[in-house]
Amino acid sequence: MIASRIVQAKDVISRRIGEDTVVLKDDGLSAHVLNKTAAIIWEMCDGEHRIDEIATYFCERFDVSFDEARADAREIVEKLIEVGIVNQIVEIDN
Repeated sequence: MIASRIVQAKDVISRRIGEDTVVLKDDGLSAHVLNKTAAIIWEMCDGEHRIDEIATYFCERFDVSFDEARADAREIVEKLIEVGIVNQIVEIDN
């Protein structure tokens, strides 16, 4: 079975400002402002949570179906990976 964990990149600094979170790359070349939903996902990118666990959290907290929550979480995580502020660690379970 193949599973993946999502972790925050090591070369970033983050600060919460109101409901938003600002994530800066250590090199100072990029900054990203995350809205409330993306900020929650960012915080859950601790190496312990997988996409399905993030989706379950949103289902419990908001009136949203699991499939919709998973699709939204996956989309946000993919964007965070694309801009280089989180990494996906693939694990193969034998």
